[in-house]
Amino acid sequence: MAQGTTRSADADREESPALQEPAGPNGDGSGSPAATPRAMGPAGGRRPPLRRTFSAFRYPHYRLLWASMAMAMVGMQMQMIARGLLAYELAGNYSAVGALAAAWGIPQFFLALPGGAIADRMDKRLVLLFTQGAVFFQALAVGLLIAFDAISLQLLFAFGVVLGGTFSFNMPARQAYIPELVPRDELMNAIALNNTAMNATRLFSPVAAGIFIAAFGFATTYLITAAMYLVAWGAVWLLPRGRGHLAGIAERKGMFEEIRLGLRYVRGNRALRTLMLMALVPITVGMPFITILPAFASGDLGLDSLGFGLLTAVNAVGALAGSLLIAALNPSGRLARRQALLGMGWGVGLIVLGIGSLTFGVPGAFLAMLVIGSCSMAYMALNNGMIMTSSSQQYHGRIMSLYMLTFGIFPLVGLPLGILGDAIGGYATFTLLGGAILSFMVLLLLLVPSDLIDRAASAGPGEAAEVEAPAG
Repeated sequence: MAQGTTRSADADREESPALQEPAGPNGDGSGSPAATPRAMGPAGGRRPPLRRTFSAFRYPHYRLLWASMAMAMVGMQMQMIARGLLAYELAGNYSAVGALAAAWGIPQFFLALPGGAIADRMDKRLVLLFTQGAVFFQALAVGLLIAFDAISLQLLFAFGVVLGGTFSFNMPARQAYIPELVPRDELMNAIALNNTAMNATRLFSPVAAGIFIAAFGFATTYLITAAMYLVAWGAVWLLPRGRGHLAGIAERKGMFEEIRLGLRYVRGNRALRTLMLMALVPITVGMPFITILPAFASGDLGLDSLGFGLLTAVNAVGALAGSLLIAALNPSGRLARRQALLGMGWGVGLIVLGIGSLTFGVPGAFLAMLVIGSCSMAYMALNNGMIMTSSSQQYHGRIMSLYMLTFGIFPLVGLPLGILGDAIGGYATFTLLGGAILSFMVLLLLLVPSDLIDRAASAGPGEAAEVEAPAG
């Protein structure tokens, strides 16, 4: 490792002014092992599993960020349901609903990388305040437009573009803010708890949206989501002021040059390259199955809307369990092999959805959805955490934006997947997708040394970042 390229753990912590330790026995934050961040290692395994599962909640500022995200996710999930139903009511066709989804997704595809560069250049708290405020105002505006009978499909589409663009800046900043609020040995747990919040909202938010729409109408539902976004904004306001890692660098490059440097950083770090590949392939191959699931549930399984709702709820329960599993995981040991095994479980779940549903019918489909939910979410939480712990903090925003780009790609796979489903049927399509993920994971186990990723994930904050870092 070249001299002068490695930053100490102390320097990394100086860049994290927002980090607030739990108080020690004297209330001063010192003198307690719990109050002193430790490097990843076996020591984390001595905590009881239940205590380890929620250990990041010991940090008050992280609790505020988590509460903000949980409230925002409830609002977003409710708004997604309301937006789709409203679009169908306005246009009377499925194409409008699909176009509205594209209006939300396309800006994320194009703005994700600039969003990551902004997260690294600026105070992440400030980025979250601006973006969360924009989300609040768009929900408030749509609610008022509906109340005054002035809404149109075109306006709904325009607000969808605004919302998608806003989240392109919000999510990288939110993810990259976490290492400033918890010490490094709690990072995997904090990320898993974030995923837990997102999956928990999937269980009740759609039901809540349906109840509010039926009882009060679209306008009131939008105003309720606006109130939730306002509460989320307030939680961010209470967070301490941080700073962008590039803000004080006199020789700071332009935004597009910083994007290029971030891409070069990932390309020059073999462990990060592998982890990004492990995110890209399963997410773009395994996630789009959800786009043809409604047709499969209705046409092949014969389920009505209630049955389909239960099928997706089982998937959400599995996802919640998978996130909690990673939160309880000892953040050391053979993490890369565990991730590969979870990926294989994801592939097997899709195969079971195909072959198992054909053989055992609806029970086979429910079992498959439970396996898919738990394995896929545990896989993504572990992958996300290893990416963060294997990289330098000054690149976290850009790395997370690159990670999020994979989620912008997978909706584009929906159309060709639908064509494939029409050609060979749902059973064969799911089996083919599962086989592709399973084959990819087997190849990784055979070709990539697992200790390469494990060493990067367990190295010190500066050490992990400088593995094969590009020169100049």
